[in-house]
Amino acid sequence: MKNIVFALLLSLLTGAVFAQSETVKTEVIATELAPGIYRLFVDNRVSVALQTGPDGLLLIDAAYDRTAAEVKEALRELSDKEIRFLINTHLHGDHTGGNAVLGKGAHIIAHPTVKEYLSKDQVRGETTLPAPPVHARPDITIKGAMTLDFNNETIEITHLPGGHTGGDLLVYFPAAGVLVVGDLLFAGYFPYVDVSNGGNPLTYLKNVDWILNNFPDNTIFSGGHGPVFSKTEYKNWLNNLSETLEVLQKARSQGMDAEQMKSAGLLNKWASFGSFFITEDRWIDTLYPFLQQ
Repeated sequence: MKNIVFALLLSLLTGAVFAQSETVKTEVIATELAPGIYRLFVDNRVSVALQTGPDGLLLIDAAYDRTAAEVKEALRELSDKEIRFLINTHLHGDHTGGNAVLGKGAHIIAHPTVKEYLSKDQVRGETTLPAPPVHARPDITIKGAMTLDFNNETIEITHLPGGHTGGDLLVYFPAAGVLVVGDLLFAGYFPYVDVSNGGNPLTYLKNVDWILNNFPDNTIFSGGHGPVFSKTEYKNWLNNLSETLEVLQKARSQGMDAEQMKSAGLLNKWASFGSFFITEDRWIDTLYPFLQQ
C-alpha cells in the first residue's frame, strides 16, 4: 500500500475568546488500499475513504467541518475529478461535519436517520448549533440495501441497524475487496456506542460478527478510527470485546455493580483498548445496563 502525507495548515481566526491567532497543523495521510481506492486518515483521528475513476470521485464520510478544506486539498492531490457521490456511514459530526464543503454539488447518500439529524438544530448545553444547509443533507436515503454502478464497479451499500447508531451503513467494493464499515470498527480500541441515537453494544458485537461471516477472507476492512484491519485482526478485535462482555457478565451475575467492577480493575487486561476515546471505565458503563442480572 502506498502512503502519501499531506501536511496542511488549519488557521484559526482571532476572535473574542482568543488572545491571538493560532495555527494548527492538520495532517491527512492517504493510503492506497487497492487500485483507485484510498483511505485518508484525517488529523490522526478519523478515516475517510475515496474511490477514484473516470466517472469522478466517490467519498465515504467527510470528517470534521474544521478539516473539510484540508481533505478537499488532499483529494486534489489524488485526482482532478469532482466529487459525484458522498456516502455518510452514520450521523456523527466527525463523519458528516465536512458535508457542507465536500458534499456541495454531489449526491449525498445516507440512512434516513442521518437526514433527520442533519435537518435539525443541535442543542449542546447552552449552545445551539444551526442545522447545516440543505445541500449538506442527504438527498438519497437508504433502508436495507442498494447498489451503485460507478467507476466500473458495482458498489454494495448495506444498512446494519442498531449497532454503533441506528443508521450504520457498510460500503463494499467487491472487485477491489475493500469494505468500509464506519464506526463498526474502532481498530484496536473500545468502540463508542451511541445508545441515544439507536446504538446497542450487544447488537454492535452481533453486527461485527455478521460482517465477519459475510465477506471474504481477503477483505480489507477500513473502519472509522484506527488502522486498516485484515479479517484475522478484525476477528481478534471482536473476540477481545466479546471476552470483556463475558467477564463483566460473570461479575454482574455475582452481584457486582459498575463501580465495583471499575474498582476491581476487571478490564485491566485490555488497558490498551482504552487509550483512545472509550476508557475501560466508560466501556463498563456502556455494557453494564445491558448485562443480565
